[in-house]
Amino acid sequence: MAKKRVVQITLEELSNLISTSIKENLETNKGIILNEGVRYDKESDMFFFDFENGNETDLIQLQKVGYKVSAFNQCYYYAYEFTENIDSASRTSFIHSIKFPDGRITEKDKSTFIVNAVNQLDTDISLPSYKLIVYPESMSELNRSMLRYLNRFASPDIASMELVKALPSKIEFDYNRFNAEVLSAKLPNGRNRFSERQKQEVLSNIYTMMDKIHNLQYFSIARDFKKSKYRQYIKNYYTFKNEDDKRLYESILNTNVLIVDDIVTSGTTLSHLLSCLRAVSDNNNIVVFSLIGKKMQ
Repeated sequence: MAKKRVVQITLEELSNLISTSIKENLETNKGIILNEGVRYDKESDMFFFDFENGNETDLIQLQKVGYKVSAFNQCYYYAYEFTENIDSASRTSFIHSIKFPDGRITEKDKSTFIVNAVNQLDTDISLPSYKLIVYPESMSELNRSMLRYLNRFASPDIASMELVKALPSKIEFDYNRFNAEVLSAKLPNGRNRFSERQKQEVLSNIYTMMDKIHNLQYFSIARDFKKSKYRQYIKNYYTFKNEDDKRLYESILNTNVLIVDDIVTSGTTLSHLLSCLRAVSDNNNIVVFSLIGKKMQ
């Protein structure tokens, strides 16, 4: 029996893999693009979904792109993408409107938006063959809407399991990885990038940061680490909701698992969800399904 090779990958390397794979799929799989689009009307302050025709100026061209990241053992990500035309303010406005309904997106459009994406996903992977849906703890109505349709679509074959955010006191920092990837970095001439004094200053800042986290009542990477260069080294961010859920996951080794997250911006949530599941088993075939993602360059 061939020995399994463990592949370790940084978030930067993962981003490069994803970007390369997207470009390759867009060139070779043009037939799967759905010619639809979403636009914003300033006069009415509404978002309109055109499920028949697309335009280059759309905020979202409702195209489904699937790609494989071999480092995650056949982990596929499915999403519509924000186009390059959309500015940060418009993207944030759309995300808030579809995640937390404010009347600017009709329920009919949102429902069709979800149904079309899930139907396409089923065509690609056959949803009834996935025995477990895993999703992150979330206040988002969009996540709940996606889960309701997914469970109706594939029920009773699919069970659902929520991964919850760990207590701040349980959050850890991956010092070994940080040391290997950052503190031990070399310059092109072979000299150390950081002096011993600089290393100690950096570590002191991290120790202070971790003390603050451990004393918080609630910790959010998106809120507390929005632009921090250390966010990718945070560990144990997600955990199983209870021991029954953990035993459930342990009992379904070598099966198909679907991770559902509504909108991907940085990829941090998905990375932590995968890490949590892989810590229990790396034998499952995991597919990640997200409704919308940012345009990868």
